[in-house]
Formats: sequence, C-alpha cells, structure tokens
Amino acid sequence: MADETTETPAAAEEEKGGKKKLIMMGAPVLVLAVAAYMFLGGGGGESAEATEPPPPVEGAVVAADPITVTMSGDPVHYVKATFALVLNEVADRSLVEGRLPLMYDAAISVIGRYDAEDLRTPAGLDRLRADLTDKAVEDVFTEGEVIRVVLTEVIVQ
Repeated sequence: MADETTETPAAAEEEKGGKKKLIMMGAPVLVLAVAAYMFLGGGGGESAEATEPPPPVEGAVVAADPITVTMSGDPVHYVKATFALVLNEVADRSLVEGRLPLMYDAAISVIGRYDAEDLRTPAGLDRLRADLTDKAVEDVFTEGEVIRVVLTEVIVQ
C-alpha cells in the first residue's frame, strides 16, 4: 500500500531537535523540583524540626526563702533577694527542694558580685535573673529539672 509516508532527512532532524529542546527545557525544571522537595523537608533526611527536642514545658514553681547578701563595692550595701525556680513539668519537686541549699549557695556567690547600682536598674535585674538561671541550670540542677529562675523580691540598702 502506498499510504505510507516517507520521512525526509530534514523532517527526522527536526523531530530530533524538538526532543532535544524538550529535554533541555525539562531537565532544569526537574532539578529545581527535586531541590525544592529536598529543601522543604521531603528528602528523606531528618528535618531541623526533627533533630531539635521540643522546648520544655513549665511546671511547678518552687519558692525560695529570702537571702541577704553583702554586695561588692564601697560603701558596703546589702541586698535582700527572693527567687523562685520554675521547674520542668516532669521534674520531681522533692528532689529539687532537696538541692535548694546548693542553689542558695550559688545565689549568694552570684549576687555578691553585683554592686548596688547594677540592681537598681531593670537591665541589671535582667542580668541577675539570667546569671541565676545559668547557675541553676548548668551547675546545680544539671538534669533539666529547672527551666528558669524568677526574682520575686529584690531590696537594695
């Protein structure tokens, strides 16, 4: 049958060129799609959220008794400070209370390094709060029992 069409060499070359164009345009799109998939966390590897533990949930608050500390500087000043420990919700309150004398000792050391003018400013109180929290978390309650320290009273004389 004579219905069969014969392709000319120019037509065959044009068809190959069309496929090449399609491949050359499709390849970058495919690469971008794969990169977006990997970047958005679908790449099979662990995402940043999966590697970081969730932030601790605050639980009970253990109030400490007031302490009086002689401050550095001249003339001599005294500070009466009261703080509380904000516990992790899974922390054993009785264990924290049993270690509270160690926190008193640490607080006396930290507060004693401040001078009276430091504790008369909001920025100074923020630094004290941060220093007490660091001391509690890093040195006294190293198992994650305490999340932060809050100041409930500070009187400078």
